[in-house]
Amino acid sequence: MKRWLLVVGREYKTRVRKRAFIISTLLGPFLMVGLVALMVFIATSTTESDSKVLVVDHSSILTYSLPGEDDVRLPSCSECFPERDFLEYRFTNTPLTTEEFIESDYTAMLELDDGVLQSAKALLKYEMAASTKVKSALKRDLGEAIERLRVKNESSLDYETYKRLKVRVGLVTQDIITQDKNIESQSWIGFVFSIFMFMFILIYGMHVMRGVIEEKSNRIVEVVISVIKPEALMGAKMMGIGLLGLTQIVIWYMLSWVLFIGFGFYVESTGLLQEFIGDQGSQISATDFMTFIESDSDLGVLLQVDWAMMLGWGAFFYVAGFALYSSLFAAVGAAVEQESDAQYLLVPAMMPLIFSYLVNVFIMESPDSTLAIFCSFFPFTSPITMMVRLSVGVPWWHVAISALILVVTVYFMVKLAGKIYRTGILMYGKNPTFRELARWLMYKNR
Repeated sequence: MKRWLLVVGREYKTRVRKRAFIISTLLGPFLMVGLVALMVFIATSTTESDSKVLVVDHSSILTYSLPGEDDVRLPSCSECFPERDFLEYRFTNTPLTTEEFIESDYTAMLELDDGVLQSAKALLKYEMAASTKVKSALKRDLGEAIERLRVKNESSLDYETYKRLKVRVGLVTQDIITQDKNIESQSWIGFVFSIFMFMFILIYGMHVMRGVIEEKSNRIVEVVISVIKPEALMGAKMMGIGLLGLTQIVIWYMLSWVLFIGFGFYVESTGLLQEFIGDQGSQISATDFMTFIESDSDLGVLLQVDWAMMLGWGAFFYVAGFALYSSLFAAVGAAVEQESDAQYLLVPAMMPLIFSYLVNVFIMESPDSTLAIFCSFFPFTSPITMMVRLSVGVPWWHVAISALILVVTVYFMVKLAGKIYRTGILMYGKNPTFRELARWLMYKNR
């Protein structure tokens, strides 16, 4: 046991002191926050060039002309085509030729044909593609103009009365057992957990494989196994690197909370919070950051999540998932001499992990579907997929069954991987086939 702990300590200490680990651990949360802040800054500060759109109403359906000025037309519904900082309208019933359009100062030409009321479609011509913001404004403005004219032609109601009669139904969902409301929105929290789970299992699992290959190619392992059994050596390597990953997770979690609290204090003390609320025209009245989050319909979900449950089960599924996949990666590393030779074995070992990451998109939409339940029970996908189901609420016995199946699978997988490791770690000169790997599994302990 003492020798085993020495190997665990060596694997942990040699890696935790590396500059790359220290930098990634300390800067990781700052880089992620900085990336989000950069995206927000770009989205809010990017200035678009003004768009000037010529609306060509061939049949004068939505426009009319002033007396004696047939070429100049005005919209029948002036409020439907408001002037914006980034969008300016001009109206006519005569389209420009290609040469005239290129020489003009118009950025786009919107053509309305005779069937625009029925089809609700228009042709947008441009020399340089319009931004999504401009196209959204065009569709919204044209849609309102068409809707107003339809109401006028087909109903005795005026448009304002029609708008009052229109109803947009909002659904507030509630779990009948837990009484939690709008819990589906919490699936994004589980999805973020699953991303980090996938990332850490893959990164540190690959560390295990590379460490095994390095020791095998340097023949260091031949000396080490003279004082410790190969299976114990594999387990010690997995334990040391797994603790390294857990250390980084804990530090990232603590730094994230520090950044979150620090950001809240900053926006409160500088008045940015009240300025943001005022700029957004929000009805929320908040004097502190936490009250603002609690009052916001989107951010409030952060306070509804059972963080203790998510973090507790997250730690369990990381440890179990890492043990499962790192044993596979250790077996792959022992079977080859170079990392480039491991691809044919690595692909099938990684497929369930990649599949579980991709299928989470569908599980978010339907966390109680047959596919979601199966993936949360199947041990090679449950460490990733169960995190999404946990975030939206799952029966306790589902979690218990998933955990039990995973633990049993880890036990047998470590035993099987140990057999491949014991045989392959001393094999040189030839990469084994799948048939030879199966034969190694049949060897008895020596």
